[in-house]
Amino acid sequence: MLSTSGVKCQVGDFSVLVDTPPGRKGNLILETKTRMPVDSFGSQDVIQGPGEYEIGGVRVRGAAIAKESSPSEIKTAYGVELDGIKLGFLGSIETVLEDDVLDALGEIDILFFSADIKKLKAKQITTLIKQTTPIVIVPTDEKLVKLLAVELGQKVKAMDKLVVKKKDILKEGAANKLVWLKIS
Repeated sequence: MLSTSGVKCQVGDFSVLVDTPPGRKGNLILETKTRMPVDSFGSQDVIQGPGEYEIGGVRVRGAAIAKESSPSEIKTAYGVELDGIKLGFLGSIETVLEDDVLDALGEIDILFFSADIKKLKAKQITTLIKQTTPIVIVPTDEKLVKLLAVELGQKVKAMDKLVVKKKDILKEGAANKLVWLKIS
């Protein structure tokens, strides 16, 4: 389950918020779950579904997760390029993602997601990580962090925030670093 505070990524004064509670302000807001029909699209800085977008110079590609969508709700995975760093936001997934979703997201440097570990096996989750080949993995659920720490053979400590620079992403040998963020 995704944390109640969502995810915030920031470069300078520009911030991207994902699955945050109503009322939080950012330059770009992404919602991985959208109830249908959409009553209001709110404002132009809120993205609630599949498609290609550009807001404030930030490119966003949304792909519907068909297996987890229904006539009453669309689940969307997003690929976002922010200051040269490619971010992937899957929300809380319950099934193995289709190849077309992974293809639509493209390359991912930092992967943010949660997974229902009652519905997905550890091997399925690690396969997803191998398919997306992120350099940094940020599970948004403490149970998933602990499961992945064991599966990936990494020790992690909870951190308040993560600061990443493009040069860190480009370092040779950097891959699959698990990060545990304290999310309130």
